[in-house]
Amino acid sequence: MPIEQPAAFRPRVITDVLRPASVGEVVDAVRSGRALHPFSKGHNWGLGSGLPVHDGALVLDLSGLRRVRALDVDRGYAVIEPGVTQGALAESLRGKPRIFNLTTSSMRTSVIGNALERGFGVHRSRTEDLVGLEVVLADGTVEHVGWWPGTSATPRPHGLGPSLTHLFTQSAFGVVTAAVVRLLPRPEEVRVLPFTFADDDLADAVDALRDWTAQRLIPPTTKLYNPVAAQSDGYLAHVCLSGAGEVVEALSSVLLGAAADSPLVEAPAVDAAVRGTYAGDPDPADTWFVRRTMGCPADRLDATVGMLMFLPVVPFTGAALALTEKLIRDCCATIPAVTVNVHDFDTVDHVIALAFPAGDPAAAVEAREALGRMREAFAAQGFLPHRLDVDRPGGLTGLQARIGQALDPDGVFAPSRYSAGS
Repeated sequence: MPIEQPAAFRPRVITDVLRPASVGEVVDAVRSGRALHPFSKGHNWGLGSGLPVHDGALVLDLSGLRRVRALDVDRGYAVIEPGVTQGALAESLRGKPRIFNLTTSSMRTSVIGNALERGFGVHRSRTEDLVGLEVVLADGTVEHVGWWPGTSATPRPHGLGPSLTHLFTQSAFGVVTAAVVRLLPRPEEVRVLPFTFADDDLADAVDALRDWTAQRLIPPTTKLYNPVAAQSDGYLAHVCLSGAGEVVEALSSVLLGAAADSPLVEAPAVDAAVRGTYAGDPDPADTWFVRRTMGCPADRLDATVGMLMFLPVVPFTGAALALTEKLIRDCCATIPAVTVNVHDFDTVDHVIALAFPAGDPAAAVEAREALGRMREAFAAQGFLPHRLDVDRPGGLTGLQARIGQALDPDGVFAPSRYSAGS
């Protein structure tokens, strides 16, 4: 049977879809010996959602595994299954002394799916949220890697010996059926300071933000939005300050003073949905990314909008971001929405969303061609993607490929975007 996405992606022919409701049913599927393509819930917009890389796979839809198995706010962890959405996890923490590191995407997205893809939340990379994994291997055995409740008293991903947790991020080495994720302390106060700046001031504004980050005036959590994503005449930056009220107040005062000597201009206060995301409170309307940027509710996105994503990693300098803006303009007939996530003092990523009306073949072709041009132009500068789309997989090589072959010698798991020879 064919499984289709909006015309951005080639439809795939699949043999069947299995929807297990327990780990035992996942084990049975793995032991069946058929080439499996597992996914958490889909909603991986712009990268292929639940599509296999090749035809002929048996799709394993894990959305039926949706339990929060454990929630420990004292030690700061939750044990969740692939079908648990970030909205559901955040809702379970409402009013409690812990929050979860949300993303600005839909509340319907899977926490585990995004973390295994190395997605980025508003406070840090989702890989930093992972503490341990429950994995069904190709021989049908169930293993726990990293930290798991009942072992040491303190949740931490690195025990003795080699760390195995991230062997299963961006890989097809097993089926992840549960994860231990960290919970953050709920801050006393959360203040998101918005700043705007003109296109011509991009390099100087970015250098100012980098300097503030390097000097620890602000945390490495800033997000930048180009005019298309911000739906404004200029760029928009969201700087989040959180913690004790006195500290937030003092830092705000210093930051606004520093901004007076930069191109960054304080903008009107952010709305409740933006602040709530940083504060760990879910926005069920998906206001920021889906409704505001894409123009439709999340449950209508696939039917309304075709989308391709490109996610390059770039140095955190004004010169580098001025160059990426030029590359985007040179490669795209229509400027796409771009979000820039600060990773640390030296690194940012770009989320470049090439959106077009679903059902418009010419627009889909134009988007694919623009994506191809960007991949080449960015790669020529050494700006490589940290997540791949389903039509442009990148095969593992060397030791990565050897580990994959050792764990799955009979090819139980269908080639993924991150498989040897995909």
